[in-house]
Formats: sequence, C-alpha cells, structure tokens
Amino acid sequence: MNARGQASIELVFAACLAGLVAVATLPLFEVWRARTRAERIADQAAVLVAEGRPVPAGVRDGARVAVGRRIVRVTVPLEVAGHAFEVSAAARTP
Repeated sequence: MNARGQASIELVFAACLAGLVAVATLPLFEVWRARTRAERIADQAAVLVAEGRPVPAGVRDGARVAVGRRIVRVTVPLEVAGHAFEVSAAARTP
C-alpha cells in the first residue's frame, strides 16, 4: 500500500470517528437544554410568585412547577435514548 492509500484510509477512519463523537454528544446537549429551560422557568415563576401573581400555563409549557413558601421548584421531563429522565431546578422568591 502506498502513502496516498494509507492517508485515504486514515481520513475515512477520522471522519467516522468524528461522526460517532458527534452522535454520542447529542444527548448531552438535550440534557443541557432541558436544564437551562428548567432554570429559566424557575426564575420566571419565582418572580411571578413574589409579585403575587399565578404562574400561567404558558410559562409552565410541559414542566411541573411546585411553589413553596420561599422556593419554586421546576421539573422538566426528558427522554434520552429511550429512557425517561427528569431535570429539575429551583429558585428562591425575592
């Protein structure tokens, strides 16, 4: 095998490896996005609760919001690779 053939094989291998890494990291981005969403909903709900207003359904948007005395907890359901997970965040009311 000459050098050009070897380089072609290495290029194909590197491309396949890069594709596998990209596909493997997609679930991590989904979890990160769900966590960010839960934090944003918790912050918005905490402000609304502090103002004495109810949390509208548009803010919840599929998340579970639990309002306590001084804290708001938000849980966002998530499915990754066929498994159900929950990502949660909390915010204190000002």
